[in-house]
Amino acid sequence: MSKTLCVRFIALELLALLAAMAAGFQNPIIPGFNPDPSIQRVGEDYFLVTSTFEFFPGVPVYHSKDLIKWEVIGHVLNRPSQLNMRGTAPSGGIFAPTLRYHTPTKTFYMITTWFDTISPPDNVTRTPRSMYVTSQNIFDESAWSDPKYVEQVGFDPDLFWDSDGKVWLTTTSGAQFVDPDSGYFAIWITEIDIRTGNSLRESQLFHVSSLPLDAPRLAEGSHLFTKDGYYYLLTAEAGTEVQHRSMIKRSKSLFGEWEQNPGNPILFNGANTSNPILATGHGDFVQTPAGDWYMVFLGIRPQNPENSQGHQQLGRETFLAPVEWIDGWPVVNGGNFITFDMPGLYDLARPEIWRDDFNGQKLLDKAYYTQRTPYKQFYSLTERHGYLRLRGNPYTLSDRETPAALFRKQVDLETTFSTVLDFQPTTSRQEAGITVFLSIHYHNDISIMLHPDDTSKRVVVVQTRTGTDAALNKTYYDIPSNGPIGLFIDAKKDGYSLGYSVGDSDPVYVAHVENRWLQAWLQGWQNFVGTHFGVYATGNILSSLAPAVSRTVVLG
Repeated sequence: MSKTLCVRFIALELLALLAAMAAGFQNPIIPGFNPDPSIQRVGEDYFLVTSTFEFFPGVPVYHSKDLIKWEVIGHVLNRPSQLNMRGTAPSGGIFAPTLRYHTPTKTFYMITTWFDTISPPDNVTRTPRSMYVTSQNIFDESAWSDPKYVEQVGFDPDLFWDSDGKVWLTTTSGAQFVDPDSGYFAIWITEIDIRTGNSLRESQLFHVSSLPLDAPRLAEGSHLFTKDGYYYLLTAEAGTEVQHRSMIKRSKSLFGEWEQNPGNPILFNGANTSNPILATGHGDFVQTPAGDWYMVFLGIRPQNPENSQGHQQLGRETFLAPVEWIDGWPVVNGGNFITFDMPGLYDLARPEIWRDDFNGQKLLDKAYYTQRTPYKQFYSLTERHGYLRLRGNPYTLSDRETPAALFRKQVDLETTFSTVLDFQPTTSRQEAGITVFLSIHYHNDISIMLHPDDTSKRVVVVQTRTGTDAALNKTYYDIPSNGPIGLFIDAKKDGYSLGYSVGDSDPVYVAHVENRWLQAWLQGWQNFVGTHFGVYATGNILSSLAPAVSRTVVLG
């Protein structure tokens, strides 16, 4: 390359960089199902964790150098000795992790709560206890310890090291037995021995929401920290729906008189329910090496329509906003609503296509999940090089178990998930295909099997679940008796189309499901997760010896 061309190339690169910086950054910064973000900076590195609920491995660790470009470097809870989910309820599992770094010991702490049941409808009497794990090498997911359990009950736990070395644990739990006006949930505190998790003083009611009872009065997601001689308590309040918000208060001493921020709530897009970003809250603060402050928090992007009447099929995602400190109080995004186009930092172009050609000895991408903790590995990349080989187990996608399925979060509202699947079933129970999956109740699948009424016919079967009772609709389509079949799920903002192709032909789409059925739950249940795409194989109550072989998986 000539010197002139080199100079021109560098100039063009610089102009592109300046244009990206002038454009600001785009929300969400971590799209797809990534609720309850908690963040820490160590030197020049930022680390962020989010909830995973019943998906395994638990608690992804995202790494960034600039708050914009994030990469999954591993998962905190990655082995059965840490998290052995068996029969965990849909939207049970791992709630609201907090990540903290203890500088004197150079140790990361991640504390969270594991719900194996859900109230309602599973169990209305059981209150879980939280657990924490530690690591001195966050880039090596195997370095995370086995958990220690705390004694104070409650969820959404937080660890705070005071200047005198004491460690304080706050959790969320009901308090009406000590304060009838405390609302649905309040914040409790205790001092703990960080070596054991044992409490060193009696649990004490620490914070009751100042919101009206019908707001609702509900405080959770607490984070304690100090700044400029004040203790601050950041909370998520008013529940997880559109009225979700962030509140803050301060005090000169931990158990002294606390002062409510006159600017509360500091984050609340629900003040205008026509906003395309809603349910903003459950946040955490971080300071850059340059001294600037930012807040990470969850939010939703409802679709069809893009306001409070819509449905957020992607679930709760991770957003970012700048923070200024004015008169000792944090002001988020200048007091304005959170938008997709935000000031500062830079605009990162996201890849339009993701694909996995399964060329390694193991799954190289760390963004795959299973439902609950697998009993054993059900896939191979070595039995047939360059292919994913699934061995179906007895469980289906509708079972409260671990089916032979690999999931990825849906991160784009409009995308196509596809694979070419080679599957030769030998019985009508054996089935393999792809799915757009929300829960055991609501998932929509297109797969290959033998027709149950004529096992001489290999067919594509489409199974959709819609309505308030998740009613199943099943349709069969004849395909050749052998050879690979292309399977497709085309996602749009308003819903999903399922299709298939034979040979080199274009896909034929044969079913459509509205997006609202990918953010739904049966009466009495709850939903805290977002949609995933998956590839699966099952023997439908029996094990399956017929391998399902995927040549490649593509998103985009």
